[in-house]
Amino acid sequence: MVRAVVFRLHLSVAVAAGLVILMMAVTGVILSLRETVTGLTERRHFVDATFGAPRLAPEAIAAAVGFEATSMQYRAHPRSPVRVYEGRDRYARVDPYTGDVLGHGPGALEGFFEGVHDWHRWFNVSDRSVRRARAVTGAVNVAFVFLLVTGPLLWIPRRLTRRALAGALLIQPGAKGAWRDLSWHQVVGFWSAVPLLAIAATGITTSYPGVGDRVNPVVGAVVPVGVWPGGVGVEAVAAPATEEDALDARSAEAPAGGTGAVGDGAGALGAVLATAEAWVPEWRTLVLTLPRVGAREVRVEVRGGRAGQPQRIGHLTVDAATGDIREWRSFADDSPGRRAQQFLRYAHTGEYWGLAGQLLAGLFSLAATVMVWTGLSLALRRARRFVRGWRSQRG
Repeated sequence: MVRAVVFRLHLSVAVAAGLVILMMAVTGVILSLRETVTGLTERRHFVDATFGAPRLAPEAIAAAVGFEATSMQYRAHPRSPVRVYEGRDRYARVDPYTGDVLGHGPGALEGFFEGVHDWHRWFNVSDRSVRRARAVTGAVNVAFVFLLVTGPLLWIPRRLTRRALAGALLIQPGAKGAWRDLSWHQVVGFWSAVPLLAIAATGITTSYPGVGDRVNPVVGAVVPVGVWPGGVGVEAVAAPATEEDALDARSAEAPAGGTGAVGDGAGALGAVLATAEAWVPEWRTLVLTLPRVGAREVRVEVRGGRAGQPQRIGHLTVDAATGDIREWRSFADDSPGRRAQQFLRYAHTGEYWGLAGQLLAGLFSLAATVMVWTGLSLALRRARRFVRGWRSQRG
């Protein structure tokens, strides 16, 4: 009796939410490849550079793009172009050694992945409807959690014999039709249920801020914090006696294997950039927010890892005139709630664990696609049998 009730609930929820779950699973598979694919295509824009060649000053690079720049993104690879942004979306790639504009973005590939992301999160609706759409995707994540919890209750054989367990745990190669769909549905679901539960649960916290507000302090208290950069504090940086000494010190501290030292006449932003490079020698990306006229401080975001590793992101506040460090804030300085928000966001996509995590998230999203497809196929077969039986009774 209990099994029959659970089955009917499982079937009803699957039919109601199945197509949306399928859409989210397919887009999840595509998004798991986003960082890898865009990273590989970015290599096409590498510039010719000799080892140790001086870069142009940030002011000169920003002036070359022909629009009002708001931020600049530097990468540690010496052949990487500098991205100069106008707002959040539009940018230009600039050769940091010659000032040549290499192209504008975002390109078609970036636009494709951004569209897939918007479908995954909120059905790619207009800004006015995003909040409601996110509530729907959150509800579908809740439905998916229900399916993942109730599914094993239906898959466990009534009699735990070796043959019955083999049927539930291993694909039956000779099965056809409904038995084939059932075999794939059960076996893939059994081996994927726990990882998919984690993916769906973290998706709920991002869709429903109220839920996140309750769980974030608890999660944040157990998220590994670490110290990055290790053992470095603002008080460890001594201000040089003169501006000439400061420029000499920053030139000496510039990393030999990075993007190259800033050329002569770098200006205030060049001093800021050199300070940020010396502050975290293992940096991979620097995002320099261009200050407004008369601003006394410049903010630099320092990333020491891949995308999705908030524990290796810090924000440096630098004196715009002298290049002296005023403040350094890293992941360890955030509140437990803020740390949990960032962790859950990137745990959902697997990015927190790097390339391996992203590939596993994509693999289990593919498993969810198989589960939903076979589940809907079984439901459709069942509906057809019901219709045929109903017609035979009527006839």
